[in-house]
Amino acid sequence: MNFLLLHRDELAADGTARLIGRRAEHVRTVLKAEVGQTLRAGVVDDRLGSAVVTAITHDAVEVAVTLTATPPPVADVLLLAVPRPKVLLRMLAHAATLGFARIVLFRSWRVDKTHLQSTAMDPAAQREQLLLGLEQAGRTQLPQVHFCPLFKPMVEDELPAMALPKQRFVAHPGAAARTHELALAADAPFALALGPDGGFLPYEVDQLAQRGFLPVSCGPHALRTETALAVLAGQLDLLRQRGSVRP
Repeated sequence: MNFLLLHRDELAADGTARLIGRRAEHVRTVLKAEVGQTLRAGVVDDRLGSAVVTAITHDAVEVAVTLTATPPPVADVLLLAVPRPKVLLRMLAHAATLGFARIVLFRSWRVDKTHLQSTAMDPAAQREQLLLGLEQAGRTQLPQVHFCPLFKPMVEDELPAMALPKQRFVAHPGAAARTHELALAADAPFALALGPDGGFLPYEVDQLAQRGFLPVSCGPHALRTETALAVLAGQLDLLRQRGSVRP
């Protein structure tokens, strides 16, 4: 964490904040910050700027925060079949780091029911991982998380009301389309659907395809969900930045 992420209610009227716990310990022992040192900072769902360390004690760090920049908007959407609990928490952090604005969790056929009963489905536990992901990337927009317990009602009833981006993709190792063949509009958001490690059933891929999700593959080999998220999100973002147009 070389980026100090604050919450609006932590800031006093004069822009100062007193930190205790994990963040204060990190500033003291990992960053080895000194009074007068300036750190990159931001406020959750607000602006970016800097924080000057004004005091350090054995249990707290005090900073003076200045917010000067509006972060670029993020609008990408991740539809994620609920993976194993530990994997889910890691993937939430990854998704926040990668800049997804919304995360839709759902149960597909190959998702074990017990995954839905784990502490990883606790909004507080999820929020903690999302914040860690934001800290890693130096972002401030906290992704919104929505849970759909059943696949069929999700695609039939909930997806149409979600106002998803027009560019939509579903990861499928057997897909004919490869990511390097895609044409993405420059700077346009996308929605990416990822199944569990065993992948989506053909029926599930077809249902998503009927709702505008293009089945895509990033190579001939199946990837673990965590790896697929990093690879596909990175490739799609690169194509978007380049505004690639391919036949």
